[in-house]
Amino acid sequence: MDMELLVVVTAVWTVNINMNDHKENLKEYKHNFANIDWSTKIDKPKKVIEYIPLARSNLPSPRILGDYEAYECPVSGRMIEGRRAHKENLKATGCRVLERGEKEDNVKNAQIAAQAEDKRRDKAIDGIVDSVASEYFK
Repeated sequence: MDMELLVVVTAVWTVNINMNDHKENLKEYKHNFANIDWSTKIDKPKKVIEYIPLARSNLPSPRILGDYEAYECPVSGRMIEGRRAHKENLKATGCRVLERGEKEDNVKNAQIAAQAEDKRRDKAIDGIVDSVASEYFK
């Protein structure tokens, strides 16, 4: 029992000491605040903001896409009007949209294949000419 009483008395005494310190600090603050010379103007440093144009805004916003213009499908010959018709036509014809750069890659690959075919044909012709010449000049 005596121990509990001692803890309570110690806690109350500590709180009273802290409150007295607080009152002293408050008196000093009020005294110093009254002595501030408010007539002096202090120039605030100007913030330098460098404008850098952004390629894209960081603000989130919805993306608005227009509808496709009407075109004639080269596979089916039908007139296609709008996104939905475009998707349905791709599904019906078994086609797909070309990826970026795919057309250029296809042209380049076709040229490489044509050069390889020319070499193969030249080799075959050379072989035939050699065999005919060896038969003829025997």
